[in-house]
Amino acid sequence: MRNEPAIQLFEWSPRVHIDPFHTHDHLEIGYCLSGSGTFYFGQKAYAAQPGDVFVVNHLERHAAASDADNPSYYLFLYFDPMVIEQADMELLLPFVYLPTKFQNRVPGELDTARRIGRLFHELADEQRYKQPGYHGMMRGKILQICALLLRHYSEQTSSAEWNRTLTSYYRIKPALDYIDERFRESLTLEDAAAVLGLSPSRARHLFQEKLGVGFKQYLLRLRVNEAKRLLASTELPMAEVMFASGFQSHAPFYRAFRQIVGIAPLEYRELSRKLALFENGLDENKTTTRSPADYNESTT
Repeated sequence: MRNEPAIQLFEWSPRVHIDPFHTHDHLEIGYCLSGSGTFYFGQKAYAAQPGDVFVVNHLERHAAASDADNPSYYLFLYFDPMVIEQADMELLLPFVYLPTKFQNRVPGELDTARRIGRLFHELADEQRYKQPGYHGMMRGKILQICALLLRHYSEQTSSAEWNRTLTSYYRIKPALDYIDERFRESLTLEDAAAVLGLSPSRARHLFQEKLGVGFKQYLLRLRVNEAKRLLASTELPMAEVMFASGFQSHAPFYRAFRQIVGIAPLEYRELSRKLALFENGLDENKTTTRSPADYNESTT
């Protein structure tokens, strides 16, 4: 039986201090429920207010922070690109943007943001009550959200620019898929170039143009993200985490991890444990109906 693309909806409040910038292997849309703060995308920064919608692709580095006196709360939707690729390739356009030219925030006062907000609440109800057919209802609402985003951004972007953006994305996608499957192995720029049928110098330019980072940095991010996952979810010894993430020796592992995450691997594991204990304590004592536990479920 074919596995359905993953969907995850959950509530989250960023900390006051900015976490290290990161990327995901999924698409992401955030809807600000309350409070205020700042959402960062590369060198861009957006003030976040209730009703704002934020669009995040799986390539642009981002982070968020809450204002100390008025913490922000979001509903976040993570989903596999296949959710929309299987239905309508055009709906992928808002997520394959060129980072330097893209406005990630859809202001809450716009009708598009209000309509998306209603769909987010409907998604939360579908996931909460799980009535028959709720998987299909959730996919349908995600398609509606993406169609609204497409219409919103199409007003700001010419069709010629959309076509160039989509073409460059699909030009590099075979290499990204290849790297995602084999990042634990010893890979080189020449390997990625061969997949694309390009020279190494042209492949290097394509990575920098589309992702804003080079091949090596993209590969390091994948390996560090895997290390983070293993550190937070397993008790594997550090050496096994290192090898399982694609690193072959300690010095490059620790250097890359600290560079990308901001702290050492052991510190990250200890912090993850403390946060898990803290969040579990909140779940046990919660009295409100709106909490991360209500939404934090992956549907397949």
